[in-house]
Order: sequence, then C-alpha cells, then structure tokens
Amino acid sequence: MVFRVAGRAGPAAGYAGYYGSFYSTQDQSDGIDTPTPMTVNNTAEAAGVSVANNLSGNPSRVTFAYAGTYNIQFSAQLHNTGGGGSGQTVNIWFRLNGINIPNSDTKVTVNTNNPYFVAAWNFIQTVSANDYIEMIFKTDNANIVFEYEAATVNSPAIPSVIITAQQIR
Repeated sequence: MVFRVAGRAGPAAGYAGYYGSFYSTQDQSDGIDTPTPMTVNNTAEAAGVSVANNLSGNPSRVTFAYAGTYNIQFSAQLHNTGGGGSGQTVNIWFRLNGINIPNSDTKVTVNTNNPYFVAAWNFIQTVSANDYIEMIFKTDNANIVFEYEAATVNSPAIPSVIITAQQIR
C-alpha cells in the first residue's frame, strides 16, 4: 500500500524520505597521492539507499534507488601513525557516477604531534534513480590512515568511516 505525503510517495503515512547509514570496521589507506574511494562494509539502517561495490570490488558506491535531493554526510577517524614522511595532509571530495563533483574537495592536516583527527562534513546533491556517490580521499603521507578501533570494556567501537545519506527533497 502506498500513501502520498506532501506530494511524495512512500510505503507508509508520514514517510519522510529515503535514507542510508553505513560504516566501516576496516582500516583504510591510499599509499601516497592515489585517489581512493572510502569503503563501508556494514549497513546500520537503510531504505531506498544502499552500498554497491566499485570496479575494484569494494563497497564504496552509495547508490540511490530513487531520484531526489539528498544530504550526504560522512565522518572519518584519521590517524597519523608516525614513522616519518614529510606530508601531513589529506584531501577528501565527492564523486557522482565516477566524476569528481566540482568544488567538493577539502584538505585537512593530521600532524604527528596531534595524531588523531576526525574529518566530517556534508554535501547536498540531486541525483537520478540508480546514481551513486563516492567519497574519495588521497594523502601525501602513507602513515596517515582511516583507523577502525574495536570496542573496549568502557566504550563502543569507532568506525574508520561513517557515511549517511538522507533524502531532503
């Protein structure tokens, strides 16, 4: 049964839109200056948004079953594990269907004397049905990784990457 809410179709009355929340329980790195998709290997919740494998067979493509405007957010725990290297920066940007989205890149610094940094921001993008978004990163230091930390007795696990998408229109 489909009900209409404010001109939009949904599976139940009051349905606010499509969404997905995904996270990674794996460390991730790119080597040096190699644009690499962030991957997520777990789904927390999803309706109309899923994750598909990229050409390398890794789950990085946040795929939209329905057209609309979505707020795509991410957070990533970066860790500079030290060991030398002259760089300390990471670039992160968005791609739509394999093409870089203009003006979506941001650079962050992960110093060895402050080795943990959480990068987090969002981007609003209109997509067609079956389009996909990827979060891409590259760093100038192979010792900077997106780091997963397992749960402890006193705290839950820390995903290396969390990506969410919520339909807003």
